[in-house]
Amino acid sequence: MVKLSYFGHSFFKLAFPKSNVIIDPFMDYSSVPDNLKPVLPCKVKDKDLTDIALILISHDHFDHFDKKAIQDIALKNNSLVVAHPSILDDVSLPNNMKRALEVGKTAKLRNLTISAVPAQHRQSFCPVGFLVGDDNTVAYHAGDTDLLNRFKEINADIALLPIGGNMTMDVVDAVRATKIIKPSLAIPMHYNTFPVIKQDPHEFRKRIEKSVLKTKVEVMKPGQTIEFNK
Repeated sequence: MVKLSYFGHSFFKLAFPKSNVIIDPFMDYSSVPDNLKPVLPCKVKDKDLTDIALILISHDHFDHFDKKAIQDIALKNNSLVVAHPSILDDVSLPNNMKRALEVGKTAKLRNLTISAVPAQHRQSFCPVGFLVGDDNTVAYHAGDTDLLNRFKEINADIALLPIGGNMTMDVVDAVRATKIIKPSLAIPMHYNTFPVIKQDPHEFRKRIEKSVLKTKVEVMKPGQTIEFNK
């Protein structure tokens, strides 16, 4: 069983039985450029950020790489920060709290298996997605990415997929990705935080429900937690 908490944008917490992971924390909206006025705020509480074993960062953009939050959370929890080496160079933490992971590499960290998988996001120097799992359940966090043929290499029970368009997949491409990956559960992310990525997540759900897929779609509200049992 895995508990999934969604805090907004692409920021998730995955609570596995032996380790808690957060991915792409984005909490400081004061860093947002003036032309991107946030519509949906981050809904995270202090109690949500305790006992965090791992912090995963998919790429270097401000809405996925909240450096101060990452450093603060890591120091309070003795978390291990996992990202591409170029991102870790910009994280002010002791080396023993950082673990570089490039595309195609897998590591066993804090009772979980973490793999960095390809992402296509031309605006970023080093985009990755992550497969995170234990012996029972594997979750895929796509980061920011376009539709990829290499999604056929992804084997995951849970898929967290961007649907916002404007530099990532939109609803139509996220449906195509779901049809390729065939997860048991799909959760849309990276939408409606800013006007430029406005999308209807229920359209994503409806399109999947009308398909032959057995995938369940959960449209999560910021601050919501659900349980997944394989």
